[in-house]
Amino acid sequence: MKRPLLIASAILISLTTACDKSDSGSGTTLNGVFVLNEGNFGQANASITAYDPVTGEASQNQYENENGSPIGDILYSATEIGDRLYLVVNNSSKIEVVDKETLTKIATIRIANEASPRELVQVSETKAYVTNLYGNSVSVIDLVTNEEASIIAVGSNPEGIAVVGERAYVANSGFGNGNTLSIINTATDEVTGTITVGDNPVSILKQDNDQLWVVCAGAYGDFSDPDDDTPGMIYVLNGTTAEVVTSFEVGGHPGDLVLNDLDDVAYLMNGDVMSIDMNNFEVIDSAFIEKNFYALGFSTSDEGQFIWGADAKNFAQSGLAIQYDLNGVKVDSFPTGIIPGAFYFSAE
Repeated sequence: MKRPLLIASAILISLTTACDKSDSGSGTTLNGVFVLNEGNFGQANASITAYDPVTGEASQNQYENENGSPIGDILYSATEIGDRLYLVVNNSSKIEVVDKETLTKIATIRIANEASPRELVQVSETKAYVTNLYGNSVSVIDLVTNEEASIIAVGSNPEGIAVVGERAYVANSGFGNGNTLSIINTATDEVTGTITVGDNPVSILKQDNDQLWVVCAGAYGDFSDPDDDTPGMIYVLNGTTAEVVTSFEVGGHPGDLVLNDLDDVAYLMNGDVMSIDMNNFEVIDSAFIEKNFYALGFSTSDEGQFIWGADAKNFAQSGLAIQYDLNGVKVDSFPTGIIPGAFYFSAE
């Protein structure tokens, strides 16, 4: 489950193709949706649900059906690089490399010292970085040999990561007590500086214009000292210069954020789903979708743009994925595996 309940949180990875703001679509067709189901902590029952948006059919256990064995313990995130998907399996401390269309296994990358990998991002043709929650580090991944090549020390309990040019930005959550981003020079694999942001930075998303949106979930107080509880905030950075553009409070303890670059609207999971104007950095509607989800996704194609919500229900039974249009109206839904925590969209 997501912190503060357990260690895993949801990250969305969506495949989009850049286009002019005046275009009605992205020049792509959405031909498949994968839901990454975390499974229960310690039970190694993570799975992948495949959904066909044309037929409306959902198929469970796609990875296991293709490869003959379960994927592992807490499937946390997925990153597309070329014709491959890199599936980060958090509590198994590994990354499964698979064909992005069939999920056929190609290789397994082991992360040393049970470091609990979280998010992976490509930094060059031959190299990727993955954040390690327990290792207080970023692993350098050799994309040619499919091995952990080296380790970069960063701040406490890193989670989100994004790359602009030769800078990688790492969100150091500190399990709720951190408030910094580490900046890594991707050419030298060295930390070159830090940026102070709000409490508990957990994720970083990149706009088409290279602005970075940092979700700071806020610190969690307790009954003995409720004053330690701090509200969620969004920090927006210029990814090219590493300068803070603005910051604003959203309250609560927000989770997933998705960006609609075509319409300049962000959607933030924060109790309900709130909508945010990406130009003036103001909340449009604090209850755009009146439902609390475990994870959010956003897809863009010629068929339209859609918001996807994952309902983990009671965290023991099968979950539910719900598709919404940009008016917040439900379009479709389908069952998932246990604890649906992220979406991956296949487009062509």
